[in-house]
Amino acid sequence: MRFSGERQLRTPIDQVWAALHDSEVLRAVIPGCEELVPLDAGTYAATLAARVGPVADTYRGRFSVEDLRAGSDLRVSVQGRGRAGRLEVDLRVQLSPGRQTDVTVLRYDAHATVGGFVARLGNATLTVVGGHLTGAFFRDLDGSLRRRARTQRVALV
Repeated sequence: MRFSGERQLRTPIDQVWAALHDSEVLRAVIPGCEELVPLDAGTYAATLAARVGPVADTYRGRFSVEDLRAGSDLRVSVQGRGRAGRLEVDLRVQLSPGRQTDVTVLRYDAHATVGGFVARLGNATLTVVGGHLTGAFFRDLDGSLRRRARTQRVALV
């Protein structure tokens, strides 16, 4: 399955970049993330709870963030296994300045592969769920960045 899109974030590019490398932010915005434990720089042991159609499962595996071009391009990889199957995601993220000051354009292209019982649910169901999870991640990232900016403004006053 493939998911791609573009989001406008009302946050400066350096703050978006920092958030995509912050384990606390990531843990809060990854849908179903129960645990994100640092292993090495940019690599984490992850536990994710997910529902795909009628199948609910907990996936355990690795989550990693790799810089392709510092400040603008990164790759996120997820590999996990649960009772109902396996999940692999390769997500490319590109950041660029928006037309307005303090706006970042975030473009993403994700490729997801599932196997095992969960793969039997069919491509249509998996595409809907994958699109929902991708949308939730970026929506929650935007919300986290906005809350962080409000907190910083209040602290400066």
